[in-house]
Amino acid sequence: MNILFMAHESRLGGANLSLLGIIDELAGRHNISVAVPIKRGFMVDELRKRNIPVYYRHSFWWMLAPAATDGKTFIKKMAYKVLCLNNYLCALSLLSIVRKQKIDIIHTNSSVLNTGGILSRMTGVPHVWHIREFALKGLGFFPVWDYRRLCAFIDSHSDQVVTISQAIAQEFQNKISPDKIKVVYNGVNEEHNRQKSGIREDGSRVEFLISGRNNPEKGLDEAIRAVGLLVKEGYSNLHLSMAGTEVADNLERLIEECHVRDYVSYLGMIKDMPSLRQKMDVELVCSVCEGFGRVTAESLMSSNPVIGADTGGTPELIRNGENGYLYHRGDIEDLAQKMKIFLDNPGQIRTLGDNGYTWSTRMFTQKKNAEEIEKVYFDVLKGKEIK
Repeated sequence: MNILFMAHESRLGGANLSLLGIIDELAGRHNISVAVPIKRGFMVDELRKRNIPVYYRHSFWWMLAPAATDGKTFIKKMAYKVLCLNNYLCALSLLSIVRKQKIDIIHTNSSVLNTGGILSRMTGVPHVWHIREFALKGLGFFPVWDYRRLCAFIDSHSDQVVTISQAIAQEFQNKISPDKIKVVYNGVNEEHNRQKSGIREDGSRVEFLISGRNNPEKGLDEAIRAVGLLVKEGYSNLHLSMAGTEVADNLERLIEECHVRDYVSYLGMIKDMPSLRQKMDVELVCSVCEGFGRVTAESLMSSNPVIGADTGGTPELIRNGENGYLYHRGDIEDLAQKMKIFLDNPGQIRTLGDNGYTWSTRMFTQKKNAEEIEKVYFDVLKGKEIK
């Protein structure tokens, strides 16, 4: 099978890591090529390491982050309505590649890019559209066109829509033909599979970890405020590390306000997360609305229980009281109460961590993910033959 993937960005992110996992599993038995919107970056480097053919085509996103003011956001929206017309030219420029490579499947890796759908319509090649995010409520994006029109485009320009959680599937259940939607949980590289051994020493400090960039959608402020509440109550045997975050004015102000200078650390970008997780005890996922929660899956596979917000796909990964706890997002006191469970009962860290490891390493393997995606391809091609 000849597969053309449409990547939406070149940075290191969950969507690209998941795509690379699919490519790693399928490259041995299928011919794969990837269209990228940016000439350089993490994704391009990784693809070249794998000797995967890369085609640069600058497509524009049709879902965007707001600008600093409403006025600037309006201007940005109007500008992108014009710029997104370029995606039709981009698709035209890929026609010869589709024909020369005899592409069987076009696979778009995100909901924020529509070029793959356009290319599919131009060529008649089946299109799989992978929706990995709550772009509007999870990332705070806005659509360039009316949202219903956007969803109708996805519906009419795809043969199968893959979502990475039941929560995302439900988000689109009245907007996209239900028979087109297929839930396939993300796969995680086996490097994260690390079952911890040994017993924690009584009285040792509980190490909490939160991962993500410093933006409102990741909920770093909630984690810091929860630590502040616990310190105020007299707890001192805890520490919060923030991976992926550099020193920032907004966080510095909050740390001072909550009097937690000695209890919070910035770790910046971490290249070796599996090794870092071996030093941590409990992980926090305070995001507004995770589409799936790759960080959650990686944490569980590293034997770390997770306290996560009860939104998006996170409740599908956290079994309350078995491999972690859910808290009501936005309720700092509830988050602090869930953290307190591990502070008061440190033995639960290993018990819930072992449960999480056993369950997640069965559910979220890279191999299982790729096999399910491959089955989607075969079902789509079989459906085309029948028609």
